[in-house]
Amino acid sequence: MSGFKFALAGAVAAAALAAAGAAGAQTPPDSYQGKDLFGQALYAKGRNPVNVGTGDELEKAANSAKAAYEANMTVDSATWYARLLGYQGLPKDAIDVLTTALKKYPDSPKLLRHRAHRYFSIREFDKSIDDGLKSAKLYENKPLEREKLGPFPASPDVVQFYTYYHLGQAYFAKHDFDNAAKWFHRAGEIGVGTGGPPDVTASLYWEYLSLARATRYGEARALLANYKIDLYDLRDNSEGNNYFDGIQLFKDLRDPLDFYSERDTGKAFSTSDGIKSSTSYTLAQYYILRAEYDKAKPHLRKAMEIPTWSYFARIQAESDWVLLFGNEKP
Repeated sequence: MSGFKFALAGAVAAAALAAAGAAGAQTPPDSYQGKDLFGQALYAKGRNPVNVGTGDELEKAANSAKAAYEANMTVDSATWYARLLGYQGLPKDAIDVLTTALKKYPDSPKLLRHRAHRYFSIREFDKSIDDGLKSAKLYENKPLEREKLGPFPASPDVVQFYTYYHLGQAYFAKHDFDNAAKWFHRAGEIGVGTGGPPDVTASLYWEYLSLARATRYGEARALLANYKIDLYDLRDNSEGNNYFDGIQLFKDLRDPLDFYSERDTGKAFSTSDGIKSSTSYTLAQYYILRAEYDKAKPHLRKAMEIPTWSYFARIQAESDWVLLFGNEKP
């Protein structure tokens, strides 16, 4: 799952100067990507904000993908290049690539799935849902499809899993929890057969929250009771186990007073920023589900106090803050 860093509005010139002096890949001076839910501008920052490979490896892979895309624009060359742009913290640039490719391949569910993800990153939830639903419809009754990767250490994801998973995220951000639960459940069904314990765990974490936030408590508790995965099952997880930890908290197997962490796991998408935001967001949900909003408030705030602005926990924390506290500034 991807997240990307931002510079505060007004720091664009400084960011551009820093990028100009950096070795290796350069972030374009015009790196504006969108706005968060409070109207703050989001800018690309750093060569590898989510710790996927090394900065040099990511730059080399992105340059190679760009050349392949420009030499022969196919569905696969476009999605791979857009994916690497996303890793570099450039979802708006990725959207531009995917939109161009969709003019040539308008019925490509894979292109739509990837654009849905990038729209979510820049908080355009309605566009994300629209693309996601179109992708899901086009994938109906078709075989499962894995991503075709270039020479870079990325995961060969099943496209349908993330089509459904990101639909769940977009509906959750709009507080349409019934639809969110539906799509997270479908993602989990794919995960059982193809992604194993990590995918099952991630989708179940969000399905549980969706059901509970929709006050479907019986279904939510049954879902937790049937979750039997342990850390040994997750020993090969390429990312952090923050979703597993969250499920243990929701099952009352962890003490909320000892739950918070900001330890950098060294794994992809599990930097100190990612763990800080994820554990804070999980704690906020723990209290929101108990209607203890004053206790949830500082944890929502902390989940947003990271520069990596496209981590899901930060986006969802923004959305929950607006829902619960309106125009009040975090």
